[in-house]
Amino acid sequence: MARCPNCGQKTTGSGDYCQYCHYPVLAGSRARQRRAQLLARKQAEEAERKARIEAEREAKEKAKRDAEEAKKKPENEADEAAREQAKREAEEVRKIEEEQRKAVKEAEETEKRARIEAEREAREKAKRDAEEAKKAQEEEKLARKQAEEAERKARIEAEREAKEKAKRDAEEAKKKPENEADEAAREQAKREAEEVRKIEEEQRKAVKEAEETEKRARIEAEREAREKAKRDAEEVKKAQEEEKLTKAEAEKLAKEQDREAEKMSRQEAEKEKQITYSLGQIEKVCEELKAGKMGTKEALDKLKDLSDKIPE
Repeated sequence: MARCPNCGQKTTGSGDYCQYCHYPVLAGSRARQRRAQLLARKQAEEAERKARIEAEREAKEKAKRDAEEAKKKPENEADEAAREQAKREAEEVRKIEEEQRKAVKEAEETEKRARIEAEREAREKAKRDAEEAKKAQEEEKLARKQAEEAERKARIEAEREAKEKAKRDAEEAKKKPENEADEAAREQAKREAEEVRKIEEEQRKAVKEAEETEKRARIEAEREAREKAKRDAEEVKKAQEEEKLTKAEAEKLAKEQDREAEKMSRQEAEKEKQITYSLGQIEKVCEELKAGKMGTKEALDKLKDLSDKIPE
């Protein structure tokens, strides 16, 4: 059994057509298949021709009905339609304006929130910077105090050691002969002088290191303060630029909506103008047809053209 090429069902093979969808089944000899193909093509062309004729007939009848209905409608109905159209357009314009006002209000609210947030962040940053600067000053003061304390302790320790050495030297000098005592005293004095010089050198070095530490801490604090001030200025500038961008986007949106509303109004006006013109032409064709100035076929063709040109 052959399958139908149209619906795919298995056919009985006893006829030239599918018993399900009545599509020609090309079975048998080639001559029979060609005849079936020609017959199917002829039937399709005939069906297409009938459909085209039916569509033309329906179009002519629709144009005729439209012309008759347009002729029967009074002028006040056209005015009522125009008023309704104007009312709809006004409502659309009102909605667009409402959306624009809403968009502007939202943009202003966003701008206000961004400004408040930027001010709050700036205050918090200023507060943090002040606290960090205060902390740096306290650390600097503590470092200076520690250096002074170390210097004082070193000086006291040097004085104590010098006194103890002098005492020991005096006791040893009493035990030695006079000439040896003089030589030992000179040597001791020399050593003591060298030790005092070393202690003073260490004290100067400690003071210098404390000054260098204080200087580095002060320079670092100033550098961090400058960098923080620079970062704060950049963030404030960035917030201002974002605020300007938000405002510009809102203005751009409002302008686009204005242009869209204007475009819609212009299109509706053109549409209304086309409808009015087409209705006037239909009335003119009907009058000429009634007066015998135009044939029925020509009038139907013109009415069909005018009906097709009327916007939906």
